[in-house]
Amino acid sequence: EGHCLSDTLFGGKPRKTSYSDVPTAVFSHPNIGTVGLTEEEARQQHGDVHIYRTSFRAMKHTLTKKEEKTLMKLIVHPTTNKVLGVHMCGDAAGEIIQFAGICLKAGATKEHFDS
Repeated sequence: EGHCLSDTLFGGKPRKTSYSDVPTAVFSHPNIGTVGLTEEEARQQHGDVHIYRTSFRAMKHTLTKKEEKTLMKLIVHPTTNKVLGVHMCGDAAGEIIQFAGICLKAGATKEHFDS
């Protein structure tokens, strides 16, 4: 907001702050992270959507042998493969979701997440 205001008032580049795709986290145990559209919102706006679910063990647990898993769900547009939402629950999900927010703002596709 401050940067947009400064650009508008002093930089000669009028722009507005975008509040879409702002990551949200709940730092509980386990962490919850979400960004973008929910499955319901995506279906309302786009009709059919593709849902991808996975679970994985955090890399740090390869040494600790801890079996704790992180769950992740991607909501993807069926035609463009653009990721519309990312939802996570697990170790460090509240931190990881910030990166997912950058990906959504950049227009990442399912292929980007797979690579």
